[in-house]
Amino acid sequence: MTTTIRQIAAAAALAALAGCANDPNYGGDGDLPDSGSPGIDGNTPSQPPAGVVAAGVRWLGRVDTTSIADQPRFAWSGSGFVARFSGTSLTAQLAITGSAQIFKVVLDDAPQAPFTAAAGTGMFPLAAGLAAGTHTVALHRQTEGPQGETRLMGLTVGDGALMDPPTGAGRLIEVIGDSISCGYGNLGTAADLNATECFTTESHWDTYESVAARALGAEVSTIAASGRGIIRNYGGDTGDTMPKIYERTITNLAGRNWDFHVEPQVVVINLGTNDISNGKGDPGDAFRDTYTALLATIRGYYPHTFIVCIIAPLLNGSELATIGGHIKAAVDARNAAGDANVEFFSQIPAQTSDKYACQYHPNVAENMLMADLLVGELKAKLGW
Repeated sequence: MTTTIRQIAAAAALAALAGCANDPNYGGDGDLPDSGSPGIDGNTPSQPPAGVVAAGVRWLGRVDTTSIADQPRFAWSGSGFVARFSGTSLTAQLAITGSAQIFKVVLDDAPQAPFTAAAGTGMFPLAAGLAAGTHTVALHRQTEGPQGETRLMGLTVGDGALMDPPTGAGRLIEVIGDSISCGYGNLGTAADLNATECFTTESHWDTYESVAARALGAEVSTIAASGRGIIRNYGGDTGDTMPKIYERTITNLAGRNWDFHVEPQVVVINLGTNDISNGKGDPGDAFRDTYTALLATIRGYYPHTFIVCIIAPLLNGSELATIGGHIKAAVDARNAAGDANVEFFSQIPAQTSDKYACQYHPNVAENMLMADLLVGELKAKLGW
């Protein structure tokens, strides 16, 4: 017997029409630190509210359910879904716009080799040849949002049916960044230093934030795009900088914003590299002021979240000192305004030449080093 997602779509659509879930709890086992955790003011949320459940699965990261309720679409790096089913196989029908996109499947907690989906609509086996019984599959998008969006058209279960999706981890980290946080080119090697593009060697699964989240028993929502900055992008233009697109549900779609119903315990900001790199020079007070405004925007959406600002690992020397100084000034301004739950974490060193990947981006080993330092800091400040 084969069951498709259409058999449960009607019920799922009722909850999805609002664009977010109404579940009272995000899930997890309630083992998060209490308000006495060291190093913060005690206002971090003890447990995030529910993530989106739509089309029979629980969504990871941002997802749009407002255009076609039973065919959600997603785009940001690492976004996707987790499904539980009883059966022997699971196949996804995906509609891909833009360029080809890479996906990572985790089957029963075991990461699988990534697969690439060409533009258009196709059927993609996520699990096959399994022993009959209950299985869990997570699908993570590896390709970043500016490359196009993905729509889940349906799921087909072999010899069984979908079950209620598993609850979340109870810990959530949001990351706001550029190519480093997307994982742009991180699977590349020294042979790719002068490559013309690095999207084919992009892996969000291997980014510092994904590695750190797994080590901390957390989920991660990444809002990042290659080449973007605070006030200007890598090429010097000022269009669609990260503060301008941060609120979007779908990366390339202006005017349809996320509802911010999920409050993470942590937000990590890793921005500023593109504002100064490529010989552009000091971005000046405008960078500091816009960065401060971004912190205020985040605080407005997340009253209790601990915010960690980093700048790593591509800058060094005077460029690192300049951008680091501006970020520290922005954090100091927020602290002076009474926001004690934001810090500048400056302990991640500039990467060394042996850690270069495609177009000099950090490789997997560098991302692991960054993750180790971030994990240590979050454990110290949140008691994780």
